[in-house]
Amino acid sequence: MSRITTNREPSLPLFQRGALPAKNAALSDRPSQGGKSAADPAATVHLSDKAKAAADKLKADQEAAAIAARSFDEHLKVRSDAFAAKLGAAFKREGIPLDDPIALRIESGTLVTDSPYRKKVEKVLKEDPELAKEFEAIASLKSMRAAQKSLELYNDEKKSARSQDEQDRAYGRYTARMLDIQRLSGTMVLEDGAFTSAAEDYMAVMSGERIATSADPRKEVLKRYDSILAAGR
Repeated sequence: MSRITTNREPSLPLFQRGALPAKNAALSDRPSQGGKSAADPAATVHLSDKAKAAADKLKADQEAAAIAARSFDEHLKVRSDAFAAKLGAAFKREGIPLDDPIALRIESGTLVTDSPYRKKVEKVLKEDPELAKEFEAIASLKSMRAAQKSLELYNDEKKSARSQDEQDRAYGRYTARMLDIQRLSGTMVLEDGAFTSAAEDYMAVMSGERIATSADPRKEVLKRYDSILAAGR
């Protein structure tokens, strides 16, 4: 099996608004120091520059606030979708068809695939090593999210447990899930222009978010990734 080795955002200012003190209000009717009036060209230009700078800062602050408002999931989806489009385009240029899913996995810094076009995949990744690095980063973040969901599920089960025995069983299920997530970590499938994380797919089924089609949800999910998990070993 071919291997590719990888090298290894301010809230808006809070201004207190209110009427100016009477003393300042009275002063506003007087000429400014130096004999310049409000109609003085120099004064007009100066105020215009300040207004423009304030408008630019407001726009930048609004953009930063919008970005900060995005959740971790939204950030990750945007990043993952952008990378899927980039990698998909690179595959197309090399003549790799995208009609069928392409499974890829990072293991010990090496990118492996079970695709029949693995030689072409290898060529694409050798020409642009940054693709493999971005794949590894996104796969890692998706696995972290799956682990977080597993912990949330354990906390819910622990709260609803009616005895120590039920709590122990909930912990046992949590431990087993974490081991599976670790095993699936680094595996993603490019399909229909998007990446599916094996770890996230696993947790979607184990949490009931996605309905299993068999009596053994765990076995069902792991079986989906048998081939890519065996690749390169």
